[in-house]
Amino acid sequence: MKTGWRVLIKMVLLMVMSLMVLWGQAQTNLVFYNTNDQYNAPGFNPAFLTNQKKFTLSIFPLSGMSVAYNNQEPVRGMLNDILAGSLTKENMNKVLNTLLTKDLFSQRFEIPLISFGYNSHLGSFSFRINEIEQMRTALKGDFTQFISNPEFLTIKLNQPQNLYANAVHYREYSLGYAREIIKNKLSFGIRAKVYFGKASLFSEVPGQVTEKNGYYFLETTGPLKTSAPLEFIVGNDSIITGANPSKNFTPLNYLFNTKNIGIGIDLGITYEVNPDWQVSASIVDFGKINWNYNLNSMNLHGKYEILPEYIVDKGADYITKDPAFISTNVNFNELFKSVIDSTSRYSTTLPTSFFAGLQYQMNPTLKFGLVDRFVKSKGMNQNSFSLTANYMVNSKLSLSGGYATIGKTYNNIPFALIYNWGSGQAFLGTDNLTAFLFPSAADYAGIAFGTCFYLFKPKVKYRESEYIPFYKEKKRSILRN
Repeated sequence: MKTGWRVLIKMVLLMVMSLMVLWGQAQTNLVFYNTNDQYNAPGFNPAFLTNQKKFTLSIFPLSGMSVAYNNQEPVRGMLNDILAGSLTKENMNKVLNTLLTKDLFSQRFEIPLISFGYNSHLGSFSFRINEIEQMRTALKGDFTQFISNPEFLTIKLNQPQNLYANAVHYREYSLGYAREIIKNKLSFGIRAKVYFGKASLFSEVPGQVTEKNGYYFLETTGPLKTSAPLEFIVGNDSIITGANPSKNFTPLNYLFNTKNIGIGIDLGITYEVNPDWQVSASIVDFGKINWNYNLNSMNLHGKYEILPEYIVDKGADYITKDPAFISTNVNFNELFKSVIDSTSRYSTTLPTSFFAGLQYQMNPTLKFGLVDRFVKSKGMNQNSFSLTANYMVNSKLSLSGGYATIGKTYNNIPFALIYNWGSGQAFLGTDNLTAFLFPSAADYAGIAFGTCFYLFKPKVKYRESEYIPFYKEKKRSILRN
C-alpha cells in the first residue's frame, strides 16, 4: 500500500487505535433492551428510568467494560499488535482492504466516569458523565473498488462516490428525568446532554474517474474536516506525509478541552397495553457538536493520471482497466494533495439511534422481547434487530438469549446474565456468542460487563410470615435472643 492510502487510514483509525487499549463501556448491548430493570437500559430509552432503584451509583472503573465492533477478525489482529507493541503494516493493510469491501464499519465506546440515579414521588432522576468515542466509515463503492479490486474492471466516468467517514471523541454530561404519565400505563423520559468535543474526523470527500482531452484521471476534491491536536506534515508537492502532536498538546489539555461544545437530547416512552404486553420507543443522541479548536482540515485537490497501458477499453462514458491496475503497485500519492485549513469552523451531527421495542410476559419467570434499532448517519445508516427470551432462574439471577442481526451480519447469538443482590447488580452479556465459540465465522464481536450499587438501602426488620398472613415475624437474630 502506498503512502497516500496509509496516511488516510492512519488518520481515520487514529482515535480508534488510541482508545481501544483503554477500559471502556460501549452502548449497552441490544440483548439488555428488554430487561428494563438492568441499570444501563435507560441508555436505550430514558423512560426506563422509572424502573431504577431509589438510589443507584456506578463509578469508574467498577462500572464495567464493553467492546463492540464489526469487521472483527482483522480489527482483532490489529488490537493484538497494539497491545503487544508490534503493530504491523500487513495488519494495517488488511484492515484497510476489508474496509474498502464492506458497506459499513462501525464501533462505539463509552467510558462511564460516574452515574447516579434517584427515584422520588416527583419522578426518576439520573445524572451521568461519560467519555465516548465512536467511528463509522462507508468506503465501499465503484471508485474504491476500481482502485483496489483487480476483478472490478469497468467504471463509469464522472460518477462521484462519497468517501464517508465520521470519527469523534467527546465527553458527555447529561441529566435524565422520567415519570409515569398514566399510572401503570404510560411513562415518558427525557435526557438533556451537553457535549465537549476532543477530536473529530469527518469526510464526505467525493472520488471519481474523469476524462480530459483523451486522458483519464482519478480525482478527489473537497474538505476532509478534522479537529485534533495534530500538525500535519506537508511536502513541497502538497502531499501529506505524516502528522505530529501539536505543540500545545498534553494529555490533560486534550481530556479536559471544553472549546468544542455541543448539545443533544434523548426522548422515550413506554406503554403498558395490558399486564402482559408493553411497547416502547425512543430517540437517542439527537444532537451535534460545533468544532472551533485544533482545526486542521484538509482541502483535497488530488488528481492522478491513469497511464494508457492500464486502459484496455473505453467508451463515451466508461473505461475498462487492466487487472494489473491495483493500489498495491501504483502510487496514488497525488490523490492526497491538500491545502491545510486551520480557520474554518464546522459542525457534525452525531449518529442518532431510533429504537422500537415489544415485550410479552408469558408467566412470572419467562418474558419475550423484540427490539429494532435504526442508526441514522448520512451515507452510513444501519439497522439491527434482536429477538430474545429472558428467564428468571430465581429472585437474584436472570438469563437472556436469542437471535440478532447487527447491520448486515446474520449469525449473531445474544446471551446475557444479570445478578441482583441486596446492595447492587452485576451483568455480563454479548450480542454475539458465536464470536467466542467460533471466531472465524463471526463478523461482529462484543462483550459487556459491569456493576452498580444501591445506596442507603433500608434495613429490613420484619418479613411476612408464610403461615400467619396478618403477623409480622421478627428477624431471626432477634428470635435467637
